[in-house]
Amino acid sequence: MKDIADACDCRPANIYHYFESKEDILFQVIQDITEKTVASVSHLEEDEVTNPVDQMRSFIKGHYGLLLTMDKSNLLLPDTGLRELTPEHQKAIVEIRDVYDSILRKVLRRGVDSRDFANIDEKVIGYFISSMIIRSNLWFSPNGRLSEEDVVDIMFKLIFKGIKTG
Repeated sequence: MKDIADACDCRPANIYHYFESKEDILFQVIQDITEKTVASVSHLEEDEVTNPVDQMRSFIKGHYGLLLTMDKSNLLLPDTGLRELTPEHQKAIVEIRDVYDSILRKVLRRGVDSRDFANIDEKVIGYFISSMIIRSNLWFSPNGRLSEEDVVDIMFKLIFKGIKTG
């Protein structure tokens, strides 16, 4: 609480004016990250026009690009911190995550329906894709040999090669 108060230039007791508990702070942080993640791909939810292959690239680029703006110490917080939340707060986060998962599954289903993607288990493949996006941000360095676009391209090619037809 002292670190948070120092970052906000206030006393620790002042924080409880805005948050009921430490758990409430954690919930708000996880909720913010999760909502931003959904927002980064929400443009694809009702997109029935764009080719599903291009949608997949856009999905990867949107989520990956968002994560690159975050501090690496926060990348896994929505997963690792979830078990520290009350059941009510866990349920609220899972409901937001379900929106993200639904958007990804829609993109995958469109690809299957258009025959750009093989007949796949959209739920499992969706988990693989989102895990790959999140974990790749842990090792990526903007000062490294690969640019953000290079990583997106490699990730897209790997995913597409695994789910394309023929």
